[in-house]
Amino acid sequence: MIDHLRFDRTVWTKKAMAFVTRSHRHLWGKNNEDPQAFLFTRGFSHQFAKTHLFGWNKFGQERPLQNWGNKTDSRETQKLFLPPGIVIPFIVEKKLQSIFIHPYDENKKSSTTLVPGSWHPTMVLGGKKQRIAVIQNIFDGLFLFQEMKDSCCVMIHPDPDIPLARPLASMVNSADSVFIFSSGKKELATNKTVFPDLPNPCFYLYQSKEEAKEIYLTH
Repeated sequence: MIDHLRFDRTVWTKKAMAFVTRSHRHLWGKNNEDPQAFLFTRGFSHQFAKTHLFGWNKFGQERPLQNWGNKTDSRETQKLFLPPGIVIPFIVEKKLQSIFIHPYDENKKSSTTLVPGSWHPTMVLGGKKQRIAVIQNIFDGLFLFQEMKDSCCVMIHPDPDIPLARPLASMVNSADSVFIFSSGKKELATNKTVFPDLPNPCFYLYQSKEEAKEIYLTH
């Protein structure tokens, strides 16, 4: 990931908002049956997807880094790659913070991409709450937030190789109820390393978004 401090924030925001707007129009325009069907299978309502400005980048795109406000690399050959997939912006108080792109083809093994220049690698949905869920899978996390109807804070941290910011870790450690969701044993081990002070009952293995929802509702 390219450090966001290497980008002119004003230029990046202008380019990023244009990309988010264009992708949103593509998702709700013509010839969009496949990505809309995918979102439906992930449990999202049209209203939720529209409210959160989900978009669709049909084809991978390369853009000059300098055009997106890169301040440190003058080489004209340097490119910013926007992969194909579902575009998910992270917006706080009407200000775009980050853009995530995830393949909508479930057969692909590709992980979520954080667009270079993004300010935060973690989506924090629902504001500060005493009930917090932490999850890696971006679609499962968004589904959980949709279903909980703002009753909790959902932190989505797609890239485990990027350390969770200390203020967010402190926020989790001080919450009354904590749910650390892991989709496998490897992810569970990583989460226990990230949150060494949390007791074992805070960590949950889950196999589906519905199971994660059930765990949250019954604990």
